[in-house]
Amino acid sequence: MEKENRWKTLVILVCLLVAVFMQTTLVRLVPEWIGQWLGYVDWLLLVTVYVGLQRNPVRAMLTGLAAGIVHDSLTGANMTGVSGFSYVLAAYVTHSITALIIVDSLLVRFIAVTASTLINTSVRLIFYAVLKLNFPALAGGRRVAAIFIFALLAHLIASTLLYIVLDRIFLRGDVLRRRREEARRRRS
Repeated sequence: MEKENRWKTLVILVCLLVAVFMQTTLVRLVPEWIGQWLGYVDWLLLVTVYVGLQRNPVRAMLTGLAAGIVHDSLTGANMTGVSGFSYVLAAYVTHSITALIIVDSLLVRFIAVTASTLINTSVRLIFYAVLKLNFPALAGGRRVAAIFIFALLAHLIASTLLYIVLDRIFLRGDVLRRRREEARRRRS
């Protein structure tokens, strides 16, 4: 069990590093018309939501905290901690959704991504508006309605594709563990 927890923690760290790469570099590597849409995707948020869907609240909150610290350090935000707070809040909401709805389905994932995107974007916009600071990298001069709509649409599309890959990575160990347990039951 401890070995599995270490493995999942290591995989989450690698996923956060890949998300950082995708958030900082991917937009420049793809054609401009794709890059415009990828600019709305918050890959760190999507990783945080995925970890929140795994039904481990402590791991989800710590992932949100790490993602927030990394995001604030990379964007050079005027206020350090806003991203951390919004990611932890998104992880909490995701865990709350999965605690209420036991079944893991595409609909539950869409609900979690939608709620987390709206909360994450709202928290950031509220903090920066109340303190009368320029929006860092979040708004880029776009209107607030466009940020919500395009971010939500981009997150739903990107999360569907990203979660297929993450399911193969995270659930691989679970499938192997279930097979071993089944084999042990058959022997008994």
